[in-house]
Amino acid sequence: MAEWLHINTVEMLVVKAEYNYNLNSNSEKVCLSCNLLNIARGRCEVNFLKCSNEVLNKVLFISSKKAVMNANIELNNKNFIYLTDTFFKYTNQNSKKIKITFYMDKAVATNSEGILSLDSDLKTDLKNVSFNIPIF
Repeated sequence: MAEWLHINTVEMLVVKAEYNYNLNSNSEKVCLSCNLLNIARGRCEVNFLKCSNEVLNKVLFISSKKAVMNANIELNNKNFIYLTDTFFKYTNQNSKKIKITFYMDKAVATNSEGILSLDSDLKTDLKNVSFNIPIF
C-alpha cells in the first residue's frame, strides 16, 4: 500500500529562460521552462507578466492528463524590473540552475515515489513564489 503525502509546494529548476517583448502591445514577459524536483515526472512553464492592474494574479494550472503545469504570475512594474535585472545579472554565469518554489493555497497528493495524483485538472492561487539563485 502506497503512502500519500499532501504537499502545498512545488519545487523546480529552470532549464530555459526567455525574455519576450511585443512592440505593438508594449508588453513584456519572462518565460521559464522548468523541470520539477519534488514531483517525480513533469515540467512547468512559468510566465512572469508585467502588469499594471491593481490586483495581481498568481495562478498555477496542473493538468490531470499530462505531466505539464503552467503558471502565470503578474508583477507590477517595479517587481518585474527587479526580476529581469536579477536574471540578466546572472545570465552569463555557468553555475548551478535557479531553483523556484511555489507555495500553493491548495495541497496536492503525491505517493512515496513522488507521483502526483489528480482526479481532475487543478487551478490554484499561489501564496508566494521564492527563488534560489546560486551566485558561485
